[in-house]
Amino acid sequence: MKVLVPTDGSEHSMKAVQQALELAEKQGAQVTLMSVAYYVADYLEEMPPNIREKLEDEAKGALKKGKALFEAKNLPVETVLVSGLVPANLILQKAQEGKFDRIVIGSTGQNALDKIVMGSTATKVVAHAPCEVTVVR
Repeated sequence: MKVLVPTDGSEHSMKAVQQALELAEKQGAQVTLMSVAYYVADYLEEMPPNIREKLEDEAKGALKKGKALFEAKNLPVETVLVSGLVPANLILQKAQEGKFDRIVIGSTGQNALDKIVMGSTATKVVAHAPCEVTVVR
């Protein structure tokens, strides 16, 4: 079973990483952790200096945090860093292209709006995923 886990390092996304870790331990799932740096290269000239590096560092930090859980148990895990403005679209694209069997996603992320309503990213992924989706609270 191939499992895709979008993570931003938030509490709920780390719970999703933990659930994927259990799938890897118990069912031998092949897990890919994915993080999105929220920007589009075309607009970088209009952004403050070093913003690209800051956003990429945040996404890399989320991947590192998740990967450490797998390494502690000597389990393999793939990590993927992508950039773009709509994380849900990037997650859906990766799930389809990678022929994943399941997406495990946190119900809310770090975004303030996502904390008010069920994460807009999770909602869109559930509605349009090409595979099974598990939403973790």
